[in-house]
Amino acid sequence: MEAALGLFARQGYAATALDEIAAATPVSRQTVYNHFGDKETLFRAVVDAHLAATLDVLREASSGFHGPLPDAESCLNDLARRLLAIASNPRAASLRRLLQAEGERQPELLALWRDQVAAPVFAEVTGLLARLAHGGGLYLDDPTRAAGQFIALVWGTGWQLTVLGTIAGAASADPGERELDAALRSCVRLFVRGYGQP
Repeated sequence: MEAALGLFARQGYAATALDEIAAATPVSRQTVYNHFGDKETLFRAVVDAHLAATLDVLREASSGFHGPLPDAESCLNDLARRLLAIASNPRAASLRRLLQAEGERQPELLALWRDQVAAPVFAEVTGLLARLAHGGGLYLDDPTRAAGQFIALVWGTGWQLTVLGTIAGAASADPGERELDAALRSCVRLFVRGYGQP
């Protein structure tokens, strides 16, 4: 399954042969054929397995926000780190690239990603922002729109620093935890300033 995900993500579905996947594993070619039958079945199994693993990462990231909340900035700094952990998880990143590449050929795969990963992320962030607003920490007229803005700030900044590196203003081509943390804190301050007063 790991070998298949890696090859599908790098080469795309159409350019990857089942024989190539079998050659990249420690088992025999016949074992792969016996277990999955064909490339389509293997592809679906890979998507299902890795969506489940991505959901596990999401559940871990969203735990801990169910008790009393600290001030908005502290809470959102923690949330930003958790969101970046989801986006930068290697398995989730590979799966996202794969589903984006194959989305035109198999639109139901993008629907799976939307329903099983993107929707739960938005629901968690929206719920947390609504709780912060209810407690007076933020002033929101539309928590769902604010959730989209917050996610775009965090994931966009993380992508710029880790993928684009110095092009996006990172101090180094491989930013460390301190640099990422400083960038996320800056995003949170911007967000809290924008929604911190009526």
